[in-house]
Amino acid sequence: MTDHVAPEPSATPAQLRIRIVALIGLVATGVAAVAVARGVHRLEDVLGLILAAAALALITLPVTRWLSRIGHGLAVALTATLSLAVSIAVGYLVLGDLSTQAESVAVLISDRLDAIDTATTFGRVVDSLRIDSAVEVWLSRVPQLVVVGEETGTGIGRQLVALVTVVILAAFLQSSGEQVANWFVSLWPRAAELRPARVGSDTDDSDPAPDASPRKVVREILYDIDHRGVAVVRRTFLLASAVALLMTSVCALLDAPGAIVLGLWAGAWFVLPTIGWAIGLAPLALVAWVEGTTSVTAVFLISIALAIATTITRRRLVDRATLRLGVGPYVVAIVVGVALGGIAGSIIGLTTMAIVAAIVTTDQKVPRPSPWMVDADATRLVGGVRIPTGWRGAAVAVAGAALGVVMWVGLIRVAPAIVWLLVGTFVAVAISRPVSWMVRRFGLSHQLSIAIMLTTVALAASLLIVTGAANGARASTSVADRLPEVVRELEDSPVIGGWLRDRDAALWIENQVNDLPQRVRTLRPAELLPAVGARLLDLFWTVLVTVAMLIDGRRIVHRTTQLVPAGRRRQFTRLMGAIGAALGGYAAGAALVAGINGAVVFVIAIGVGIGIAPVLAVWAFTWNFVPQIGGFIGGIPLILFALIAGPLQALIASIAFVIYQFVENNLIQPTVIGAAIDVPPWGTLVAALAGAAAAGVIGAIVVTPLVGVIRVVRSELARDDFPGATARVNGAVSDSP
Repeated sequence: MTDHVAPEPSATPAQLRIRIVALIGLVATGVAAVAVARGVHRLEDVLGLILAAAALALITLPVTRWLSRIGHGLAVALTATLSLAVSIAVGYLVLGDLSTQAESVAVLISDRLDAIDTATTFGRVVDSLRIDSAVEVWLSRVPQLVVVGEETGTGIGRQLVALVTVVILAAFLQSSGEQVANWFVSLWPRAAELRPARVGSDTDDSDPAPDASPRKVVREILYDIDHRGVAVVRRTFLLASAVALLMTSVCALLDAPGAIVLGLWAGAWFVLPTIGWAIGLAPLALVAWVEGTTSVTAVFLISIALAIATTITRRRLVDRATLRLGVGPYVVAIVVGVALGGIAGSIIGLTTMAIVAAIVTTDQKVPRPSPWMVDADATRLVGGVRIPTGWRGAAVAVAGAALGVVMWVGLIRVAPAIVWLLVGTFVAVAISRPVSWMVRRFGLSHQLSIAIMLTTVALAASLLIVTGAANGARASTSVADRLPEVVRELEDSPVIGGWLRDRDAALWIENQVNDLPQRVRTLRPAELLPAVGARLLDLFWTVLVTVAMLIDGRRIVHRTTQLVPAGRRRQFTRLMGAIGAALGGYAAGAALVAGINGAVVFVIAIGVGIGIAPVLAVWAFTWNFVPQIGGFIGGIPLILFALIAGPLQALIASIAFVIYQFVENNLIQPTVIGAAIDVPPWGTLVAALAGAAAAGVIGAIVVTPLVGVIRVVRSELARDDFPGATARVNGAVSDSP
């Protein structure tokens, strides 16, 4: 008897056969994408070297062309050798000069610390911390970190290898530059390839002329990038080098300290449009003030003349001959580049910004590249987008994963620059309100109004620094010496006196104060000083962005509006106007409320006899920008120092400050800021906490107005009169004008 095998049931129309091989291929594609992504993440330094090499190749290309009379290969090699020699020589000279000046600054700080009276509690704490030795160690590390980016022998060697690699890659790019340009141009179609697609068109004018080939247009754009965009960087570097050499020579001849450092600083900043002269003159003015000699004063006067000459030269030989980059794009490029990779990153950022500016301002219309041609049966339409399938789809997925990782890594690297740009732009928007008021009220020019505002802010900051330095040590000593006595006075109070006496609070406080110098010995100021230096750099870049956006913000917005397609320009202008009004209203209102808060704290501090009233006022002013909780945090030092002055003073200060906070939170702040951004109190609190978790106090200040901006944009898009919006009229749908 034979066995009968049941036939395999055929698949129903609702069933499909799944191929195991296809599933394995899909999993393999995912694994490959993850592997490539991890590899790209680890190769971020290699990508940075490639970008640096490309920038170096573009900048030194004229040198190679000029030397090509001796042979292209020999010219490339000679250019690479000169680039490497100049980089090492300049780095070596700057490193030596910075080390010498760091030693001088360390000795000066040590002398100032030795002058502090060690009989006081503050003096004993400073002596226990051994700040002088910590400063000396930290300053000895600064030159290597600034010039090389590393401080250990291994790190310095690694940076030298990276420099040699960049020079070699730049030489390779120059030697194969024509092939790279030809490959890039080949991404666009020829004019002949466009004509068949236009056969049968209604008009003959749309057919491209023989000289309108997209490839020819792309070549003209590349020529424009080289002779206008990259030329800005080349001429700027030449001008900066000439200024640095001249300034170094003047400082050396007149025996000014730090001749090389001062010369390079002046050369680097004098070429910055509009505000570079002020930044370049700042250290020279400081040296002239500290030294006070006739020769150093002469150096400062000569530097002023050189700054004026540099400004005139830049306008004639850089801006007019190439393109006007402007202080705003220039600063943005430098800030992003520094966050990305220090000095080398700034060169990459400036070169990239110049190329983008050349593309944006070119007379040629950038044509679209040729699409990727794939057979229809090897594609699939997903969500309105046609994507390839098979091995092509796997390659696209892997490439997309790699590109995503590159973008994410770059975003993480430039995170500090994003904070600098956001905070600087926010502050610039706040200052623009009083600047506009001065223009309307007094008829002053925009530039003069900005100069008056910045000068006022600089004078106020200088006064605060002088006041804080003069009274800070004395106030700290008073706190330490008076605290046990204040606690003894509180032991006689009717409310908490018994509780304090039972626990010998006064004796415990006195023992803690006496043991404070021994306790602080466990602290490590050498680890805290780099953090302080980093915060000072954050402040410098934020202030630089603020000034640049204040000066060049309107031009940037106008130029950006022109780049928007005509069909979307009205919507963009409407949204930008709403965002500007919301940010301006919030910034100006927040500054006004914070100013009132600071003034109230100042008056209370003066009334109860606190000597550092300006410092307390600025502390309260700064914290008041943090929604919900910033006001009370800003008042804590006031209450503490008032308590040191006496229990009655502390009671008066506490009552006055709490009353003001009640008035501010319920009357002033809703009236001044409520109309600018419609964010409920719980929303501002959540935004402040989220921002603080992401970026500290700065994040708490910035995130709240950003949330308000999102709400403003959403409200504008929902309005019936928004350009291009769809409205319902009498049951019919129509487009609003």
